[in-house]
Amino acid sequence: MTAPVLELDGLSIATPDRTLVHDCTLTISAGEAVGLVGESGSGKTLSVRAVAGLLPGHFTTGGTIRVLGQDISATPPAVLRDLRARRVGMIFQTPRAHLNPLRTIGDFLTEAQVAVDGVRPEAATRRAQELLDEVGITHAARRLKQFPAELSGGLLQRVMIAATLAMDPEILLADEITTALDVTTQEEVMALIGDLRRERQLSLLFITHDLALAGAVCDRVAVMQQGRTVETLNAATMRRDAREEYTRVLMSAALGDGTTASLQPAGDSPEPEPELEPEPELKLHAAAELAAPILSVAGLRKTFQVRSASGGGRETFVAVEDVAFELAPGGCLGIVGESGSGKSTTARIICGLERADAGSVMVGGDDWSRPARGGAARRVRAKTVQMVFQDPYQSLDRRQTVRQCLTEAIRVHQKRAPQAVVDARIGELAGQARLDTALLDVRPRALSGGQRQRVAIARALAAEPEILVLDEAVSALDVTTQVEILTLLDAIRRETGVALLMITHDLTVIRRLCDGVVVMRSGRVEEAGPTSELLDAPRAEYTRLLLDSIPREGWIPRRRRLGRTSAIPTMTGPIAATASTDARFDSKGRS
Repeated sequence: MTAPVLELDGLSIATPDRTLVHDCTLTISAGEAVGLVGESGSGKTLSVRAVAGLLPGHFTTGGTIRVLGQDISATPPAVLRDLRARRVGMIFQTPRAHLNPLRTIGDFLTEAQVAVDGVRPEAATRRAQELLDEVGITHAARRLKQFPAELSGGLLQRVMIAATLAMDPEILLADEITTALDVTTQEEVMALIGDLRRERQLSLLFITHDLALAGAVCDRVAVMQQGRTVETLNAATMRRDAREEYTRVLMSAALGDGTTASLQPAGDSPEPEPELEPEPELKLHAAAELAAPILSVAGLRKTFQVRSASGGGRETFVAVEDVAFELAPGGCLGIVGESGSGKSTTARIICGLERADAGSVMVGGDDWSRPARGGAARRVRAKTVQMVFQDPYQSLDRRQTVRQCLTEAIRVHQKRAPQAVVDARIGELAGQARLDTALLDVRPRALSGGQRQRVAIARALAAEPEILVLDEAVSALDVTTQVEILTLLDAIRRETGVALLMITHDLTVIRRLCDGVVVMRSGRVEEAGPTSELLDAPRAEYTRLLLDSIPREGWIPRRRRLGRTSAIPTMTGPIAATASTDARFDSKGRS
């Protein structure tokens, strides 16, 4: 260990109303990686933003923050700006939200070099190409001309890393950078950062809610709960050395043990959440199979027009090809695969948000392959199939209270219902979603991520659907909130008989909730079968890769290239000859 590059000594962060972080103490040495873990709202991101100087103006801080030996509070503003611009790099959770959609990747990568370092634009462009090569993005010259909408989430996260490295920082602050990534992309991103740490002697502060991942990539792990650091552990021995109950619950949730224990402070005695009960669920599915499937998909195909590799003209990209599966009434089917595998496109076709080029979608015996004619027909389809999206904050109207949101959803299907009936239905929906009625008159910004997702689920249930499509509905939630939402969905299925179609990249979620699983890759079905059989004895090499990429004890992230070229044969024209092995495509044909 050398002198610390980052020291937090008794850090506190407060608003005029309350204190959010209490006495946070942490040190990071040169070349060391420290994980900062905890649930949403535990104070992780606030602590890191205090280091980066990104707290809102009405926040106040106490204690000491030292970066490379300099006390932040005693450093002149000009020196502090230079310190943060050149020696501290920060990588954010959602790269697409931090990139200007109207400017190219090249503009983003060269801006800081030109504006801060005074580098000539030509030299900055050459350096940008070198950085893209360093983070494993090939055909850098073409990438520099592309816009953020043309790149997948995994590639954008690498672009963010490249932009951070442009200033040769000595410490990286990585804030939940893998939360919404599939397991194979997550593995490659973390392996890349590991390589860069060794090559550049970078220090890393890795903020995450995934204790298993932090344990695999960090030297030490600090656990935060409700704004306090409850314990700091050696990553290699943390499972054995953990003393706090909160840490053990986080470990159980992260490692897929199915724990639903409460994370309330000591002294509180809340009612325990019900555990998932797979045996009755499997029996329900087996009985349901005797009836006709509620959803039957066959020969599904969808193409998009994408920018060619040469930059001129368009090429045809096949996003979904010959996809087929069935969902039984009251059953739960999971569709799993990497970003760009065609999962979300398939879900959007089922919900009528995209139109398939070929194939059939049968719902309750009716052919949904053709578009609905008229508003009445569309309302019938909306009542039958509802969708819950990944980010409830984006899918909910920020101007509406929870009550107004649910009222609107009910009125779509019951225009003339008396207000008393609507109010009673709102109370019923809140009960189904396990949503505190005290939250009905607040807006989304005042809710936690788990509470927002409960509102989104309640809104979908307002139509009394027969099928609920969940598109990455738990991927952005911390592990303990994931368990709560999965438990809720399991209970809703048992109470209402609604069938669930779970779109996810997380095989742990599939194992916890689903009866059957369909594995997709590059728009095609790799294999399908009962969850326990497929995950315990996968036949396809790709499924084994997905399972091998899940963080666990003794796991080390590796940079793999297996199967990256598989999407190329589905393309026509010159792009097939020039697409790189790291290129993948999402449901909109973005590479």
